[in-house]
Formats: sequence, structure tokens, C-alpha cells
Amino acid sequence: MRGVTFTMEDMKRYSVVKAVMEGRMTNGEGAAALGLSARQLKRIKKKVRRKGMAGIRHGNCGRPPAHAFTGTFKRRVIRIALRRYTDFNFSHLSEMLEEEEQIRVNRETLRLMLRPLGFGGKVRRHARHRKRRKRSARMGQMLFLDGSPHRWFGNRDSTLVLCTDDATGKPLYGVFRDEEDLDGCFAVCEEVFTRYGLPATLYLDRASQFTTTRRGGLHVHQSDGQPTQFERAMGELAVRLIFADSPQARGRAERINQTFQDRLVAELRLRGVTTADGATLYLNKVFIPRYRFGVAPEDDKPAWRRPAPDIDLRHILCRKVVRTVNKDNTVSVGGQIIQILPTRTRLSFVKAKVTVNLWLDGSWHVLHIDHGELPCKPIPTARPAGGHVTLKAGDQRESARREVTDSHCKKGDIFMLQ
Repeated sequence: MRGVTFTMEDMKRYSVVKAVMEGRMTNGEGAAALGLSARQLKRIKKKVRRKGMAGIRHGNCGRPPAHAFTGTFKRRVIRIALRRYTDFNFSHLSEMLEEEEQIRVNRETLRLMLRPLGFGGKVRRHARHRKRRKRSARMGQMLFLDGSPHRWFGNRDSTLVLCTDDATGKPLYGVFRDEEDLDGCFAVCEEVFTRYGLPATLYLDRASQFTTTRRGGLHVHQSDGQPTQFERAMGELAVRLIFADSPQARGRAERINQTFQDRLVAELRLRGVTTADGATLYLNKVFIPRYRFGVAPEDDKPAWRRPAPDIDLRHILCRKVVRTVNKDNTVSVGGQIIQILPTRTRLSFVKAKVTVNLWLDGSWHVLHIDHGELPCKPIPTARPAGGHVTLKAGDQRESARREVTDSHCKKGDIFMLQ
């Protein structure tokens, strides 16, 4: 393995494969977390047993596929399809290209080429037979993360962001927020992942902090196909996300919220708790440890997976954007200017590409791919009322050219700076 450089994606893949080999995840769970089939995962396991960590890398790593189409060929196919065959489905288009244009491309390749351009029309959805879903077999195999708005304490509404285990039905951790937001969800995830480990799957609703909910229309220019900050973070941790299409699909989580609204409200009133911090403390120190409605898991062996030792969850469960350093060694994010300070090995970072992280505690952190975390200092600026900063279109020029795995901020994105 001398001379081989492993990426964060390689480390993520190795941690999942290792968890499967040690029996903490099933082949199906590991394959879903990595976006592979079970057969692919089994082949990787054999390579890891034989070659160690180097076995996670593909044999063609660093080399273009021998059968790959050239960029010129792809552009030709796209040009012909958009000029003459816009009302054809992909199977029909494949046949017509071979008959009329003497171009042989299978329908799946055409789908990958043309679907991002809006080609292909509507996808037909057929009615499905629904049945009761069996609980997960092991603790940590699937978690619910949900916000429950209610008048929990005092005379105003607030939201309980709660994480619950599917196998046992037991709540794990929760916080009270003014509303269900990204920072609250990240705070709950950080506590659960630190205390227990990484789950195989998170079962979520389609709230805007979890996934993009806009579909075409006037907002199509906002590149809604890009992952949200939450999707990006869970992708870095190899945690699979499942999105429910209705509250009924997440019935167990909804029933737990009803139990909390019945019992927790009464206890908070009895104890005289009237603040979000006090309610959060009581919830996690008193109410959850006494919760008695959980069940024993079918399999006693938990499915939790520990993050890699060199991973700092604070750098993942945060808001993250990519920037190019200005001539005065500053970067700007949503109107906040951050001064980068010199290091012992480099005095200036002008024109360098850096990743800017906004932690949950409100602190800014700038990371360089070669020099690690750079010393920095935010420059005080006047902020709009309410602590919201709207990112302008000009802030996106560098982020738009990022790699697919990088996080980037789009026009209209909001940073909650408080």
C-alpha cells in the first residue's frame, strides 16, 4: 500500500465493509449505505480479505473505462436527440437511433445522458399494494428523525426534534427549537452519533432541511437536483436516507410524538419548566431514561457503526461551502467576511480553493486540502434583523464549479447565523 493515497470516500467505504465483515451490518445494509448491490459488496469483501484496505479500490482506478463513449460522441447523440426525437421515450429512441442514424446506444445510457436535460417525459407511477412494515431487527439499523410542533411548555408553540430507534421504539435524544430546522437536526444527530454510533438508515419526512421539495416551475434555475446540506453530510458518513411520502408511512414515529405530547407536556407543567433549555435538559436526563414503552430488539447485536477515528463530526454535521480566497486573503459567505491568517508553512492563500464550515456553535472554520484547517478570524459585519443572511448569486461562482461530492450553496440558500 506504499504510495497509495486513500480519499475520504475510500475511508467511508472501508469503514462500512469492515462493519459488514465484523457482523455489525448485514450485506444488504452495507450495500444500501454505499449505493452498491449485495453482489458488489461481497466481491469487495473478498478483495479486502485478500489485499487489506487496498482492496476497496477498483482495479481500473485512475484509468478511463475502455468502453466509455467519448465526449464528442455524447454531444452528437444529445444534439440529434434534442433536434429530432424530443417526444420519444428512451427505448423507442434507442431503436430509432440505430435504424435512422446508425448510432447504437442502449436505453439506459441514453437515460443517463438525457434525463438531466429534461428529456424523457413523465414517469408513470403504478398503484402498489401496501402492507405493515416489520420492525428493524437490531438497534441502530433504522432511526426516525422528526420534528413535532406543539405547545410543549409555557404559552407559545415550539418544536421537539426527536430521534427514535425503530427496532426498540425507544427515543434516543431530542432538543426543543423554535421550529424544525437544519441546526436542530444536526445537533440531535451529533449527540446520537457520538453516544451510540452511526446508524445504517435514517427514515425521514420530506421537510426542506432534509431534501429538495421544489419540482420545476419558477424555481428550476436553482439547481434543485443538488443535495441539501443534510444529504451531503449523511453521504459523507455513509448513512442511507429513506424519505416517506406521507405521515402514515412513518406511523411509529408519529405515535411516539403523540405519546410525548400527552405525557411530556404534563410533566413539564408539573415541574414548572418554561424554557427550551430547561425542557431539553428534563427530556434527556429524566423523561427519556424513564420511558417504558419500548420493546426488546429481535436481535441483541446492535447495528451501530463507529465513525473513523480521524473524523470530526463537527466538520461534517455543519453548513459547508467551497470558496476561492480573495486577493486580501479573505473569503465571503452570505455576507460574512472571514480573514485567513498566515501559517508557518504558507503566508498567503490567494486564489486557493478552500472549504468553509459553519459549526453549530456559530464558529467559522476554513480548511485547505493540503494544509488542513487554517487559522481564521471572522470580521464583524452588520447583519439583517433576525440573524438571517441571504446568499447572493455572485457568491456561487466558485461553488458551481465544485466536485460532485463537495457541498455548494445556491442562489436563495439561507444561512442561520444565530
